[in-house]
Amino acid sequence: MDNLYTLLRSVDNSHTPPVSAQEAAELLGRKKAYFAEEAKTNPLAREILHGGRIGCDGLTIPGQKKFLLGPATFFRTHELLRKTRSINLPLQIGNAEFTHNEVVDLFERCVPNVQLHYAPWCSLARYTTSLGLAWGSTLLVAHIVARNSDSQTFLDRGVLYYMGLYTTLTALLYTAFKKNRDVRHAAPWNTAIYLDLNADLIRRDLPIAALAGKEFIPRQPGLFKTPDFYYTLACKIENHGFDAELTARLTGQKIDAPATQAPKA
Repeated sequence: MDNLYTLLRSVDNSHTPPVSAQEAAELLGRKKAYFAEEAKTNPLAREILHGGRIGCDGLTIPGQKKFLLGPATFFRTHELLRKTRSINLPLQIGNAEFTHNEVVDLFERCVPNVQLHYAPWCSLARYTTSLGLAWGSTLLVAHIVARNSDSQTFLDRGVLYYMGLYTTLTALLYTAFKKNRDVRHAAPWNTAIYLDLNADLIRRDLPIAALAGKEFIPRQPGLFKTPDFYYTLACKIENHGFDAELTARLTGQKIDAPATQAPKA
């Protein structure tokens, strides 16, 4: 079954700019229809579309993590689920309470490639991907070294022992601190931001929503991502501060200021 993201992207990919006013109205109507259809049976999508509330009463939110206190959005939902993944706290959507995994199921109907179901810190499910990559890379390197040496063995024992030891420790430590995500799939942060932008524009009935494609949303450069970039961009969208920048991107105008800046400590 198609998720909300896939359906909206099918609208984006069905046209090539520039489009006429009639075509833009048709595209906007299709996006509205997809949101409305999902909202009929998905309380999370309905709350987000109507500008409602989502939160977790049992979650302590220090410092900059106060971003988690705010209106219901896809990105805020992602962050709440990420913060409660190992402690399995219930979340409140509007006036109703849902278990952590129930909210994940609702979220996955809109945002694909999510790995946020409840998993205790000591659960083997948290470590499957990272350990698989660690051991797989170790076996591959040990085999290559053995083939390039005079050894008649299939695997080099030295590489197998030492590299296996270090990669296993690295995988365990990384997963414990980074709350392991399946690296075979794209991170859902950009998808959530894209849906939030469209939801905000549709909620205000702005025609520009018809052309609000994912390619017009700034992406964080580099291999290592920081939450501050996405927090800043998400707040900018919520406060309607991204409207002018989106218009400039759509029309090919020069943007003087960076799309987002990490908030100062």
